[in-house]
Amino acid sequence: MANTAFFTRRRNANTLRYTITVLLAVLFMFPLLYLVSGSLMKLEEVSVYPPKLFPSSINWQNYVDALEVMTGRIFLNSFIFTFGILILQLIISFTAGFALAKMPFKRAALIVGLFAVPVFLPTNVSIIPLYLVTYKLGLLNTWGGMILPIVGSTAFGTLLFRQFLVNFPDGLVDAARMDGAGWPRVLFQIVLPLARPPIASYSAVTFLTGWNMYIWPLMVGNTEELKVATVALAPLVGGGLGFYGNIPPNVTYAAALISAAPVIIFFLWAQRGFINAIAGTGSDS
Repeated sequence: MANTAFFTRRRNANTLRYTITVLLAVLFMFPLLYLVSGSLMKLEEVSVYPPKLFPSSINWQNYVDALEVMTGRIFLNSFIFTFGILILQLIISFTAGFALAKMPFKRAALIVGLFAVPVFLPTNVSIIPLYLVTYKLGLLNTWGGMILPIVGSTAFGTLLFRQFLVNFPDGLVDAARMDGAGWPRVLFQIVLPLARPPIASYSAVTFLTGWNMYIWPLMVGNTEELKVATVALAPLVGGGLGFYGNIPPNVTYAAALISAAPVIIFFLWAQRGFINAIAGTGSDS
């Protein structure tokens, strides 16, 4: 009887836990689900009140119309902007984190403390001085002006890689150094292949941040040649009154989903690499 009562309470607790989890998942996913549903509706279905949750028929024309606004050039600009930031920040952050973790020199702890300061500063504090420096250097409406000032914000990445590399086995580094390997060889042939988990995590966060960045591309690269997806998508919100005229909300929903697709794909790729890297580190021991 005692065991039966115990298993009954456990089953009831699990049922309650799973029910709450499913309800919270539906609640958090509802805006995305409605966005998908609205992107497949006709205009009269999106505008009715109370709103409809499901389209009466699938209308793929919304995506065709959205691609006329979110052109291939806009997505190419977004990829150049995002990957430019990601690759340069990754190189700087990883090498700086390695130097702080494994290359002994004076005042290393002080430098680590200085790197921690920008992490706690809001972006709005530095955006105006950053814009003025970019303007003085004549980099407005250029790829260098859009990418290089953001690349300088490497404090978080440097601390992330430094924290990972502090726990990296010193024996591997010392053995390579004793065999005559220089620091670059140790970095790229010993440390880099085993640092896939933090690289995957940092790449996912940086790609998401760069792709969704709006204020800086709007200020520095607000031209047709440099316009990124977020800048092109913003005028469509609220009925589409903006640079493109009156865009229906169902087409706006489709444009938003098209703009979010690269982020979702990249995040799934980075997540897979992160999991495989963790599994790989455990299988060789």
